[in-house]
Amino acid sequence: MKRFATALGIMLAGAGNAHAFCSEPYGRFSAPSAPGRFDRPDVPYCLSSYKWSGKHECDSWEIDSYKREVEEYIEKLNSFVSEANALSQQASRFAREAYDYARCEADEISNQHQ
Repeated sequence: MKRFATALGIMLAGAGNAHAFCSEPYGRFSAPSAPGRFDRPDVPYCLSSYKWSGKHECDSWEIDSYKREVEEYIEKLNSFVSEANALSQQASRFAREAYDYARCEADEISNQHQ
C-alpha cells in the first residue's frame, strides 16, 4: 500500500510539470445553396387579370398546382434557413474552439520555461 501511495504521489507531482496538449480546431463548412429565382413558381397566365378585376379564368387544377408549387418553394426556403442556422452554430463552435486553442498555446509557451 505504501508503494502505491508513493507511486501515486510521484505521478501527481509530475503532472504539474507536464505540458498541456492543445488540440487545433477543425472545421469544414460549406454554405447551403439558397433557392434561386428560377426555383420560384411562375404565376399562371390565367391569373394575370386578377390584380385588376378580382376575378380569374383558371381551372381549379391550375390553382391547385400553383398553390402546391408555392408550398414547395416555401419548403425549400425553410430548409435553406435551417441549414444556414446549423452552419452558424458550427461556425460559432469553431470560433470558441479556435479561441481555446490560441489561449492554450499562449499559456503553454508562456509557461514552458517555468
